[in-house]
Amino acid sequence: GRKIPIIADDYVDMEFGTGALKITPAHDPNDYEIGKRHNLETVMMMNKDATINQNGGKYAGLDRYKCRTALWEDMQSEGLAINITKHATRVPISQRGGEMIEPMASTQWFVKTEGMAAKALDAVRSGKTKFVPPRFERMWDYWLEDIRDWCISRQLWWGHRIP
Repeated sequence: GRKIPIIADDYVDMEFGTGALKITPAHDPNDYEIGKRHNLETVMMMNKDATINQNGGKYAGLDRYKCRTALWEDMQSEGLAINITKHATRVPISQRGGEMIEPMASTQWFVKTEGMAAKALDAVRSGKTKFVPPRFERMWDYWLEDIRDWCISRQLWWGHRIP
């Protein structure tokens, strides 16, 4: 019996499906950002070995794929599944092994980039640094004006590996 808050957010596409979206802040980068905006709890549902943890209730210990199948079967048997509509999704797939990537919130290390970005923008705006051809200045500005801190943790989740 966990209570699930209902929120409104501009990320939701009102023209797609019901216009409602369930979010899992601990297991999706976009959902994580929505969760931060609305101060939602980040509940981990999966262990690092892709089994469901204690937060999964009766599904705890199941492999993620078996859990999804069992959960869907339970929803259907309880009359909670209203409609099935096929649509294309963008599931991240590992380029190395071909398996589905399961995003997971975890402790990360970041490099603060705001100061570096400001100096880099100033170098171009002051004329100290020039782009050839000059049209690339717009891209430079675009990248650096909305800069985020750089994740340097040693895993593929939510960031780039240390060079």
